[in-house]
Amino acid sequence: MSRVRVLAGVVAAIVGLPVVAACGPKDETPASYRPASLAPLPSAVAALPGYGHVRKVVLTPLAEQRLRVRTVTVAPGAGGETEAPITAVIYDPDGVPWVYVPDGGHAYTRHAITIARYDGDTVVLGAGPKAGTAVVVVGAAELLGTEYGVGEE
Repeated sequence: MSRVRVLAGVVAAIVGLPVVAACGPKDETPASYRPASLAPLPSAVAALPGYGHVRKVVLTPLAEQRLRVRTVTVAPGAGGETEAPITAVIYDPDGVPWVYVPDGGHAYTRHAITIARYDGDTVVLGAGPKAGTAVVVVGAAELLGTEYGVGEE
């Protein structure tokens, strides 16, 4: 009788495995869900050299949560310089360094920077956001990918 129980258990396990595997968490995001949109910059900013192709990235609250976007404040350096974490710096396809700055709500705008020097995990900015400005340190690469349409069909 015990062999019958073992055999029945094995059969139940084999048949039940696909059923249990299909019971995991579901992604309930509708197929038409757009996690982000692009908005034009104000004409005065868009007219600046190098900003002609820059767009404001506007995330949905869910997209922002999933990306786990985090910011830190740009700090004043020792000699009046401005310092930012190296994790805030992203490079466009031409190798130009930028940072993303929150632009109210769930919007982020890319700002050009120049790097005076690297100091460990910090960069000293020759030009860029002023001290006290928040910059994105987690999620910047995804924002750049959204702006450039990486991963879209």
